[in-house]
Amino acid sequence: MAESSREDVPPEPRTRVGLRFDPRLADGALAGERLAALQEAAPQAEAQGFDVLWIAERPTSEASLVPSALILCAAVAMRTQRLRIASGLLPLPFYHPLRVAEDAASLDGLSAGRFELGVGLGADPAALAHFGVDAEERTARFEEALDLIAAAWRGPLEFDGHFFPTESVDVHPRPIQSGGPPLWIGVEAPAAQRRVAQRDQGLLVRAGVSVEPYLETLAAGQASRVAFLLETGTDVLPGIGGQREIVCCDWILPLAPELAPEAIAPEVERLATRAASLRQRSVG
Repeated sequence: MAESSREDVPPEPRTRVGLRFDPRLADGALAGERLAALQEAAPQAEAQGFDVLWIAERPTSEASLVPSALILCAAVAMRTQRLRIASGLLPLPFYHPLRVAEDAASLDGLSAGRFELGVGLGADPAALAHFGVDAEERTARFEEALDLIAAAWRGPLEFDGHFFPTESVDVHPRPIQSGGPPLWIGVEAPAAQRRVAQRDQGLLVRAGVSVEPYLETLAAGQASRVAFLLETGTDVLPGIGGQREIVCCDWILPLAPELAPEAIAPEVERLATRAASLRQRSVG
């Protein structure tokens, strides 16, 4: 598929409402059925007006049904046509960034330019140990990985990194979206928010977390993008305030994590009703 420019892609709406899958293993025997039901729920979410589907991952967690979000993202891409698909969040320090760059670019092509890459630091101490990541180095690894992914999407590269030195590498395929899939970074500490703004990337936080550090750090001309993960069962919207208007604001509704397969579709329908109300209140 040929590359397209951002001008060929319809601009994102100012307000989007998303749905988040972060399923748990209530019963190992039902794992396959629940994954199949989640795939069936994706086109339902698309038909009912959700803008984006966020898929969480929890590597090495015995309770998690999704240890690798990008696999489920690929399955969802094949079942939908309009719905945008995002990892929310990929614990980036557990991965080699070239692997992430290639997989994300492949997903971008598979979805015809609908993929968005959400990444985080990885907060589970046990998972950090399992993957051999020194907790004191994870922030430095994370920042370097972000640099390498961006460089890989631009073209052939020589990368003089501390953790990921790279010579004479040309990542293929190229992303469909110009500049690569939109990048979202999940952090909450003020200093970390400022680094996200300096990178000109989207910020993902829990509802109730102040995004003032992010908004205040953005340079003139930078477009603010903030995604708020709402609490399960609440319709309360966090106050944003701030010096600058948020250009693209996402409200993310979480699907209850331990639903039985037969309960997933009705819950998506219920959340779609909440999403419609949320959208009205956001615009009004």
